[in-house]
Amino acid sequence: MIQIVNTLETIHESALLSAAMFVAFFGFLLIFSEVIQKIDIFRQSTTVSSDRYGSLDGLRGILAFGVVTHHALTAYIYFTTGAWDWSRNPVLNHLGQTTVAIFFMITGFLFTEKCTARSLNWRSLYISRIARLAPLYSIVVVIVFAAVLALSDFTLRVPPAELLKQFVQWLAFVCLGRPDINGMAMSWTLIAGVNWSLKFEWAFYLFGVPLLFAVSRVLSRESMFVGSLGLLAAAIVLVGIRGELDGTPLYMLHFLCGITSAFIYENKLGRSMISSRIFHLLAASSAILLGFVPNSHNALALVVALLIFLASIGGLSIFGILKRPSAVWLGDISYGVYLIHGLILYATLYALKEHGLLPYFGSPLFIGILPTIGAVVTILASLSYVYIEKPMIALGRSLAKRKTVGAQP
Repeated sequence: MIQIVNTLETIHESALLSAAMFVAFFGFLLIFSEVIQKIDIFRQSTTVSSDRYGSLDGLRGILAFGVVTHHALTAYIYFTTGAWDWSRNPVLNHLGQTTVAIFFMITGFLFTEKCTARSLNWRSLYISRIARLAPLYSIVVVIVFAAVLALSDFTLRVPPAELLKQFVQWLAFVCLGRPDINGMAMSWTLIAGVNWSLKFEWAFYLFGVPLLFAVSRVLSRESMFVGSLGLLAAAIVLVGIRGELDGTPLYMLHFLCGITSAFIYENKLGRSMISSRIFHLLAASSAILLGFVPNSHNALALVVALLIFLASIGGLSIFGILKRPSAVWLGDISYGVYLIHGLILYATLYALKEHGLLPYFGSPLFIGILPTIGAVVTILASLSYVYIEKPMIALGRSLAKRKTVGAQP
């Protein structure tokens, strides 16, 4: 019997091969996005690229589909072995960890400008956050609960009151916990567990933003710049001495990186530095180092992620690719990609397993269907952005404006 080389396991082991796979995968998605741009409703909904914040819009797409790539291989291993765990491959780990770290940096960066301004409309801020994050997430949660009930043969395995409590916990961005649903172990795998990060996003909105606002009322922007830079440098040195950092302290550092980046970006000398070709070359080259560190829980990975982020807001566009409408569109739909891809991966792998086909997809066949999965996720996220996210964002702005206008004498 001819033994088929398990390409998936090879990719799971080889940092270089997995990096090449992701580049090819994202290249395909850029081409697919170009096709989508031919459709009027999507082309007209694409954010107009500008020099503001460099290539940040295009970067989001890379980050979101990096997470997709990581979870595609992790989910395959889960369906074949029953274990959901990190890989021995550093590149795959960084596609799942460092990508989210940079997402946290983006949040810290964008909201530093908002909450250190001379005035801040708190009502508008929080209405806009709810309108941006809650609608699609709520729909995904309903789908997850419906799917779990279907997988449970529509049999309640916990008391109705307990199921309702679980639903509320999930709906609250798992800030109150993320219990297994209806007694189904690891039910979070239906969405690849991505909602864990939303809890920390909301923690930043509820505690980080008010703290920044309060500090900005006392200290000058120059003092905040020096203070945040010093605090970040000290934290990186401590992580280097300690060797590793995980959990909430690490995520707080990611937000601090974003905060510090905001002050660097508004500083004339700082903006000049991160916009230079030398800095872009340094940042791009440093990405190679991620192939030699196992995960994002160390000082080197933190510094590399910060360099990549600073270079992106400084205009690093990878030969203009991240400025193209196709790349910007992938960034526009990144929230939908992040929330939806787990459902598609789970449904695909579950169907393959149920029909006895999964063992055959340890071969190049599974890698071959990744572009199809990516295309499906892109289409669903595009539809979500146009018909759910954008209308709700507009509604949130309208509600915030109406309330503000009504409060005026």
